[in-house]
Amino acid sequence: MSVDNKGLINLQKQLEQLRDEVPDIMEELVIGEGVYAVKQAKLICKNDVPDIVNTGDYQNNFHAGNKALTHQNNNDHDGSRPQRSGRRYRIDVYNNLNYAKPLEYGFRSHFVPGHWSGHVFVYQKNDPEGGMYVGPYGGYVRGHFTLLRAVKRTKDTQNARLTRKIDQILQERLSPRGSG
Repeated sequence: MSVDNKGLINLQKQLEQLRDEVPDIMEELVIGEGVYAVKQAKLICKNDVPDIVNTGDYQNNFHAGNKALTHQNNNDHDGSRPQRSGRRYRIDVYNNLNYAKPLEYGFRSHFVPGHWSGHVFVYQKNDPEGGMYVGPYGGYVRGHFTLLRAVKRTKDTQNARLTRKIDQILQERLSPRGSG
């Protein structure tokens, strides 16, 4: 009696190839999670924080990748690779605008010199036309916590999303059609 073990040998080869591809697959998944968080931040800006979407700069400057890099285009991922430490992978979700931190966490009320030009406020250090007071006099402007909420939304749905993606990757790489 003979046993046909071509299928097992083929499966073993596919599993070995999959093992070699795991770091690339993990990077792809981590980047995907970073991009998902960026999209959540942009959605929060669009829906929950309409008063700060004056020019769209704040909303459009959320990115995933390496926050130390300057990133000029409108892509959600800045092109950098996720950081790896042992078996852990990490990607930053960030907004490098100079006023992103005060919008995120809040700030003390203050006077801003400048003037309105149409629907846009133009900052000018010694503006003779005056300026405006931001927030209640002597008070505090509460932060929007956009990034914090985007990361929470991402983490809350992460297990289901990653399970679905991993199942799809395994199905694609281990299916009999893929062994050609």
